[in-house]
Parts: sequence; C-alpha cells; structure tokens
Amino acid sequence: MNAEEIRAGLAECDRLPKGRVKAERLETLAEAARAGFDRKLEADVLLTLVRSYEYGGERDRLPVAFGRILKIYDEFPLELSSHTHTIHWQLKWMTYGLVRNPAVPLATAERWLGELESRYRQRGYSARPILSFRSLLAEYRGDRAEAEAMMDASLAAERDEMADCDACERNDWGSLRAHLGDDEGALEHWAPILDGERHCMEEPHRVLAKALLPLVRTGRIDEARSAFLRGYPMVRLQPGLREAVGFHLEFCALTGNEARGVELLAEHVAWLDERGADTAPRLGFLSGAAVLLRRLRALGHDGLTIGGRDAAGLSAEIEAEIAELAAKYDTRHGDTVFGAGVEARLSSPPLLASLPLGAVATRLPAPVAVEAGLPEETFTSLVAEARRLSAANHPGAVAAWSRVAARQEEPPADVAADLARAAALGLAAEEPPAAVVAMLAAAELYRALADTARELQCRSAAGAMLAAAGREDGPGMVERAVAAAEKAFADGVLTPAAYLRVRSHLRHAWFAAEDTAAFEAELALAAALDVPEEIARLNDGLARILLGRGETDAARPALEEAVRLALETGRPWEAADRTAILAQLALEAGDPAEAETLALRAAEYGRGAAEPDLMAAIASLRVEILQRQDRHLDVVAAALEAAGLWSELAEPDTLHNTFIAARAYQALDRHDEALSLYDQVADRIEIPYQGVSLAGARRSLGDALKAGARYDEAAEQYLQAALIVQDDPRFTRFLAELSWSAGEALEYSAGPDSAAAAYARSAALWKECDALDPYVRTSRAAAWCRFECTGDDDPGIVAMRAVVAELEAAPAGEERAALLEDTRYQLTQMLRRVSNT
Repeated sequence: MNAEEIRAGLAECDRLPKGRVKAERLETLAEAARAGFDRKLEADVLLTLVRSYEYGGERDRLPVAFGRILKIYDEFPLELSSHTHTIHWQLKWMTYGLVRNPAVPLATAERWLGELESRYRQRGYSARPILSFRSLLAEYRGDRAEAEAMMDASLAAERDEMADCDACERNDWGSLRAHLGDDEGALEHWAPILDGERHCMEEPHRVLAKALLPLVRTGRIDEARSAFLRGYPMVRLQPGLREAVGFHLEFCALTGNEARGVELLAEHVAWLDERGADTAPRLGFLSGAAVLLRRLRALGHDGLTIGGRDAAGLSAEIEAEIAELAAKYDTRHGDTVFGAGVEARLSSPPLLASLPLGAVATRLPAPVAVEAGLPEETFTSLVAEARRLSAANHPGAVAAWSRVAARQEEPPADVAADLARAAALGLAAEEPPAAVVAMLAAAELYRALADTARELQCRSAAGAMLAAAGREDGPGMVERAVAAAEKAFADGVLTPAAYLRVRSHLRHAWFAAEDTAAFEAELALAAALDVPEEIARLNDGLARILLGRGETDAARPALEEAVRLALETGRPWEAADRTAILAQLALEAGDPAEAETLALRAAEYGRGAAEPDLMAAIASLRVEILQRQDRHLDVVAAALEAAGLWSELAEPDTLHNTFIAARAYQALDRHDEALSLYDQVADRIEIPYQGVSLAGARRSLGDALKAGARYDEAAEQYLQAALIVQDDPRFTRFLAELSWSAGEALEYSAGPDSAAAAYARSAALWKECDALDPYVRTSRAAAWCRFECTGDDDPGIVAMRAVVAELEAAPAGEERAALLEDTRYQLTQMLRRVSNT
C-alpha cells in the first residue's frame, strides 16, 4: 500500500462511525504506513487511530499506539514538528486512560505520569493536568487528603494551551467533590455547565449524568428531571459515554422510575457483553445496571426478561463481573477501598418514591416484595382488616376480601357470607347480572346467620343494581327491603346506621328524578337519627343534583358539609372527590389560588385510599389550574405526575399530559426537555388528539423539532397539520401560520425551492385574511428563496419588485410605510449581490 492509498484510506475512515470497524481499518493503515518511509504520514495515521480508540471507548489500547508515536517523535523531531502540540495533547489523554485502567500496574501509571510531567516541563507547559491526574489516582486509592491537595494544586497552577477546557475541568472538580460526599460543592463546580454557559464535545453530556443524584439529594427535583430529559438523548448509544448511561440507569432505579430504567437498559443490552470495552467506563455502566437490577429484584421482579435474560440471572452475572473489575483496582492499589466504594453504590437505597419523567412504554407487574422480619398475616387478622375497611366504606375493602379469599382455608359461615358480598361488589361494574345473583346469594347466607342488617342491605343493593340496569322489578325489591328494615328498626333489631344503609339504595331513583325534596327529607331523618356518615353522603347527592341544574351557589354549602363530616368520621377518601368538585367550582369562579389549595387537599385526602381514576382526575385538575396561571415549571411537574397516574388507566390521558408538560417546557424556551418528552410520545400523537386538536399538537411538535434543528422532521409535522385544516375556512389564519413555519423548516432541509412554495402558499392565505404584515414578510421570504434556488437571479428580483409595487399602491399608513422601507432595502441587497457576482 503506497502513501497515496494510505491517505485515501484515512479520508475514507473519516466517514466511518466510531467503533471497532473504524479502529480495525486504521490499525491496518498504521501497519502499512510503518512499512513505508514517510514518518509524518505514519504519525498522521497513528494520531487518527488514537482518537478512534479514545472516542470509540477503547482507551485501553492507547499505550501501544502512543508508544510508537513518541518513538517516531523522538527520532524524527523535525519531520513531526507540526504535530508537537497534538502529540503532547494526546499524550495527556493517553496517560489519563492509564490512570483509570486497573490492568496497568501502579508503577507503570506513575511512570507515565512522570513521562508526561517531564515532557511538559521540557516544552514549558503547565503541570495543571498532571496534578489533576494525580488527584484522580489518589481518589482511587482512597487517600482523600492527597486527592484534595493535588486538585487544589492543579487549580492553582497556570492555565495554558495544554489545560483541558473549562467545562472538562469543572467536570473533574465536581466529580471529586461528589466522590467525597459534598453534593453542594459538586453542583457549585458544575453550575456553569448545567446552566449552558460552558460546553464542549462531551459536555454537558457527562455532567448532566453525574449531577442527577446530587440534584435529587439536595432537593432540586425539577433540575434533576431536566438533567435526565436533556442528558439522556445526548449519551444514548454513545460507546464513549457508557459511564454516563450508567448514571442514568442508577437515577431511574432510585427515583421510582424502574420501568424507564428497564427501557434504557434494553436499548443498551448489547453493551453488557462487550467485555473488551475500557474498564473504567464499563464498570460505571455495569454499576448503574446493577443498581437497577437490585431494585427490580427488591420489588419482586426476578423473572423480568431483559435482553433474553431474567433479572435475577442477569444481576448475578453483572455483579460477578463488577466484583472482578473492582478487585483489579484493589489489587493494583493494595487495599479494598475501591471495591468498598463500588459496593456502597450498588447498595444505595431509593431516594424518591416517584419522580415522573413522562410516558413509559414498559409496564412492570405490581411490586410483590415482602419486607423481611414482618410476621405473616394470619387468616383472622386478614378477616379483621377486611371487615374494618368494609365498615368504613373504604375503597380497599374489596381488595382486602380478595386477600382473604386467596387463603386456601374453609371459611366459617360468617366469613363466607362476607366474601360472597365482597365478590358481588367486585362484579358490579363489569358484570351487573352476575353481581345481582351473587348479592342475593350473600343475602341468603346472612339470613341463615340471622344477620338481618346485612341481609336487608344485600337485598336492597341487589334491587338497586337491577334498577340501574333498567329492570322494572328493581325498585320493588328495594322498597320491600326498606319496608322490612323499617319494621326491624322499630323492633330494635337494626341500629339507626344499619337502617339508613338499607334506605340508601332509594337514592338512586331520587337522583335519577332530580328529587331534591326526597334528599332533604332523608337528610332530616339522618339528622334526627344522628348518623353523620349518612348525612355526609346525602349532602353529596343533593349537591350533585344542584350542580346538574347549574345551581352552584346552593350546591357549594352541601358539598362543604359533606367534606366536613367525612373528615370528622375518619373517612378522608370520601372527602377527596367532593373537595375536587369544590376546586373545580373555585376555578370556574375565577379563583385559581383557592382552586389549587382545594385540589391539593383533595389529593391528600385520597392518597393511598381513593380509586386510581379519581386520583388521576384530581391530578389532571391541578394541571388545568396551574395552566390557567401560566406557571409553566409547575405545570411540567404536575402534568408528568398526572401522566404517571393515568398510565395504567387511559393511554390518551397519559399522552395528553405528557404533551402538556412538553408544551410547558416550550413556553420556558427549554426546547431540549420539550423535545425529549415529545420524542417519547410523537408516534402516538393521534391517540389523544383528533381534528384541529391534532393539528395543534403537530404544530407544537414541529416547533420543538425546529428548535432542535431537526428541520426535515419539523417540516413534515407542519405539513401534516396543514392537511388536517386545509379545507376548513375557519382555520385560514392557522393554515397560513403552518405554511410559514413549514417554509422556515424547509429552507434548512429540502432547500429554497420547496421553501419558496410554502412561503408563497402562506402569503396567499395571509392575503385572504387581509393581514398586511405577515403577507409582506412571507412574500419577501418566497422572493429570497427564488433568488437563491435558480441560476438566473431574475425570478427573485421580479418577485421582490412585485412586493414593492404592491406596497406603493397600498393605502398610506404607518405599518405600510415601515414595510415599504424594509422591502426596498431588501431589493437593494438583492441587486447588490447580483452586481458583485
């Protein structure tokens, strides 16, 4: 292979992606160059190979290649003089890789540090990076004092051309503080990177990952969410940043995002078998995966399959390799400090129960972990708990009876009756006919037990189920049960509460007939009998009838009384829905602050008890309240929380709330976070939205894609949105805006020819709307595109002159004058460009 062929091969390698294939091709070229006589060409190839190793995650291979570079440099200094800076720069990074590689003996690492220090001194370079590397080596050995002293010395040393960029240095400073347990100090060093003031090729990628848990531990939850949403797309599937992916996995594991963590690990499962990757970044990636797998196993997901392997087996396999790698560091350093630090990381407890990050495609089974040391629940204790919940009308009663039924024991007759009633209640929503049969069967069991109260409650409930299904015999069954209850109550067999519970099934008919008089009469009876829980429910029913009639002023006191009594009787879950209605009323009355207070109370009342769909609805209500106040950052958190609550219930609501969060980020000009959320759900955009709502969603997505410089995708979204509304004259302005946006995106993607057509379409629509300013702006944009896309300049100039002529003929006015002046100026610019060519 001659020199020209080698140079051609180098040019070809520039177009190859980072990875083993590229490195192998460069290794072949390096051998060919070594066989020739052009030492500068050989250095060119070797330096390219070194960069390939560095960015392809193969830093362990650097010493051999770099040893050859130094040998050539020392033997042929004049030939390689143009490479002096590059060689010393790459020597620094190669030495860094040796410090991090446990396969390199400590003495060898120290020798290379000395070599680096000597060569830098000879060239007059600062010792700043060498001192930083010595700090890292001391950190590995667990010598805190030495690590801090070396870092302080590095910071005090002069910055020169061999110093890392400010972003990379700050990464190192913060990493040391984080390793020493100083989260605040780490975040202070990282602040300019997190804020976007400092950046480079690998920053903020790495710092965003490292900062995730320190941000959580210091209570900066919104910033932690942002760091994840911004950072993960930057490091995803990047072999040279696999350590950062490990931090993202760990973050998911410790913030209630185990399902998201499984998605991330599945995307990178091929990395698990890449044992030839650099040790330090591989260990970082594996450690993050191990934290996630330990968390999954703690939640009872040993059998969960990831990349064809179950979590238990994969966890054992990974932890065995982690132990092996950590032992190499400890062997090199002659202690157990490094391994102890790794194990401490793997044993980290969860930091948050939940930190919503958006829609998740993966669904994990319900956690089934049992805390060690707790006594096993007895059948008797399970029955007692189920009866307690039933007596309190707790939403968890049916599930509690299911736990009783799961015990393979022959239940006593009274428990069998309770189980039958619970089973009937469980069937009521999905299988009403079967529920009626089951409820009547339970009534018979109670009759055999001479439990008149529960027997009549079951018969009354069965009648109400029949009535709700439209059966004519339903109301009669309820009335017969109520008549029997009246006699039993008069005879002292039923308590006032039991009597009113039988009567409660009359309310279905009253509610259907909007019979407020019946509710008021029953309220008087409940008050006379002093049964506060029934007074609360009757006030609730009365309020809902009044709300249905639009009588909100009359309904509000009834709801407030229902809430007060529910709380007084120890039934906060019954207050949740009622308080949420009060919150909605406050919002409609124009008092968002009061609405928010009530919505938060509603969520608190229902937490851990109310039905999931109610809790999700309350969360969505809070999102609406915050939107009305333009509190965009609060909207993000609330909408993502709502998306998480809806995730097991309704996909449209999950996606809609994720879109709301993305739009809120857009309103804050935080386009990276917005686009990260949109990317999660963009392929399902038609599930929550149809018609003009879908067009609006596509426009928002297009805006985010355009802000992220993904112009071809943005143009597609604008054009898809335009197709939805193009035939509806009500949306002419909207269509004009979409065409304008499409033109802007097409300029960067398809080119000026396609953009000109979109701008011209927009201009025609603005003209229909008699909107002069946007009409002129889009007409000028179309003219410029025509000017740029033809070999002949005339079409663009002719189009711009036409805009000038239109403005000259338009009625005088301040707007017209400003537009005319600007358009004449742009025409002049066109003509000057033509005259200069």
